[in-house]
Amino acid sequence: MSKYSTTDNVRPLPVRSPDVFPVHRGKGIIVTGAAGGIGRAIAELLLAEGATVIVADLREDAVAATVKSLGGKSHGVAMDVGSQESIAAGIAASEAALGRIDGLVNCAAIVRHADPLEISWDDWRRQFEINLFGAYEAARLVAKHMIATGTRGAIVSIASEAGKKGHKESLAYSASKAGIISMTRILSEALAAHDINVNCVCPGGVATPMLREVSVAYSGVTSEPPEAIFDKMTSQQLVRHLQPIEVARVVSFLLGDAAMLVRGQAVNADAGETPY
Repeated sequence: MSKYSTTDNVRPLPVRSPDVFPVHRGKGIIVTGAAGGIGRAIAELLLAEGATVIVADLREDAVAATVKSLGGKSHGVAMDVGSQESIAAGIAASEAALGRIDGLVNCAAIVRHADPLEISWDDWRRQFEINLFGAYEAARLVAKHMIATGTRGAIVSIASEAGKKGHKESLAYSASKAGIISMTRILSEALAAHDINVNCVCPGGVATPMLREVSVAYSGVTSEPPEAIFDKMTSQQLVRHLQPIEVARVVSFLLGDAAMLVRGQAVNADAGETPY
């Protein structure tokens, strides 16, 4: 067999460790869903890159524990992104803590699995309230703050490859993430005149608690053990799960000035799984 074979000696590709530079020094950035998973990785990276970060999440105890663990210039704000009133209060508290808001990362989300013909209205409503309506409301309020203060900022939402390809066991979740992609495109055009860049990121199988929830849901369908299913949910090209820090690096780029020409895009961060 040729030494250039693409099928022999397949092994996981390493997680890279690029240098970290203070590219967000002096910025104030809000991250929702920041108490765990991808959100926490984003908050941690932005802090290392010089930003002051609002750690926003549902539970006050989880927010406090995350802020204590991250340290640095992090501030905690309890926020229910499924509640318009809670979002308004959370953004106001963030403004007070930061002084100015330069960026928002919409990362908070939930997924509920069901037969595609048996999804309850409550499950549709709750997933759209948190995944889409809450993301819009946070983006709307942050954009108004940026416009009022003349801030050139960026808004990045975490969508999903499910928003492009869809999954039958999570139809409502997939639809809500497709909504994030459409919202991103339209907000980008609406806010361009104010020099506010808007994009979203579509991760694939990232090793987070949510992915383990997915494996449990699929286990109920296939009768395979959840751990066995989780182990299969890896990138074909990387031969491993994606790591939260790898998604965080894509988000960090989109929050910065170097992403000026990337606008209104649903950027795949799934290691080549989605073809468009």
